[in-house]
Amino acid sequence: MKFCPTVAGLIAVFSGLGAAAPTWPSAVDELEDVMFLNTGYKSKGFGGHVTPCSLSEFGVGRQTAAEWLRIGFHDMATTNVFFEPHGGIDSSIAWELNNGENLGPGFVSTLQTYAALYNSRLSVSDLIALGVYASVRACGGPVVPIRGGRIDATAAGPMGVPQPQNAQGTFVNQFARMGFNTVDMIQMTACGHAIGGVHSEFFPEIVPAGTAPNGYALFDNTLEFDNNIATRYISGPNTDPLSVGPSVAATRNADTVVFTADRNVTIQAMTNPTTFNTVCSSILQRMIDTVAPTVNLSDPLAPYEIKPSGIQLTLLSGGTQITFSGDIRVRTTTRPASSILNVQIVYKDRTGGVGGTITTTTISGTATGFDDSFTV
Repeated sequence: MKFCPTVAGLIAVFSGLGAAAPTWPSAVDELEDVMFLNTGYKSKGFGGHVTPCSLSEFGVGRQTAAEWLRIGFHDMATTNVFFEPHGGIDSSIAWELNNGENLGPGFVSTLQTYAALYNSRLSVSDLIALGVYASVRACGGPVVPIRGGRIDATAAGPMGVPQPQNAQGTFVNQFARMGFNTVDMIQMTACGHAIGGVHSEFFPEIVPAGTAPNGYALFDNTLEFDNNIATRYISGPNTDPLSVGPSVAATRNADTVVFTADRNVTIQAMTNPTTFNTVCSSILQRMIDTVAPTVNLSDPLAPYEIKPSGIQLTLLSGGTQITFSGDIRVRTTTRPASSILNVQIVYKDRTGGVGGTITTTTISGTATGFDDSFTV
């Protein structure tokens, strides 16, 4: 007899506690695991690469979180909403690393990290988008909603990543090509520069050698995702290397050029921390949701209240008995694990009839993400 497990009853019980529960199985189940399981039992460890916010596994003078946020923009920035190929977040940057627009080792090391998680159920493009979420969240910023379903490019896209020396009109036109207006441009720049900085090795006209610790000048005075990029630009002291200092004489003070496109109105509004976080959550989601019209993204991901994984029925030697194995992950963010008496699996046969066997589970471990906890 063929058996299949059902957890519909359990999902129905828990779904009333919040938003509608996701339907399992789903095409984005692998992405959901990587997004929500940072540490613990069967975690993917994705968020560990950017936790704490200051972390770099590649030496001093680097910040992985900033590199993950930056690759998201650079992959999207060659988008052309008016002509095919449209582009967007499609991992085409993997073929664009030698075109002069994507300087520095951060792009290569980021793609190498993502490659370890790439498989037939999880595209590099979705990992690039997820990296934006993880980098912002790890640094104390807002949640950037994540959808799945991006499709990886198989060749380089056109050039067109904004460069520090561009004129204001060029920036405006480039962002319009991407599908964003002037206000969007200012918001995306401020949010993108909330973490990270400029390396003197690759931009000596902006940060001359020997003028910054480890050759790395931060956009503001903190590593965390906060609105200091806005408050220090408006009220001082402004130390943004793309706004003051050598970049001015070199005409590479791109942040000032961008922020003044509407006479500082938008960046002034972003000096309010609540406004800053709300704006960044929205504009960064729009950035990573920029995809070709032929790509259908999923709904924003939410963690399952109950999620099976690794479900397996095995026919034992002799052919008269089977064993059932697998995991049932229970979200414990809003309820203590101690309040869950047990989790049971009820079998149905191929005609939908309920069998007499009930499998009771045992706890294998716990796992956590940026905002959630789970018992498996």
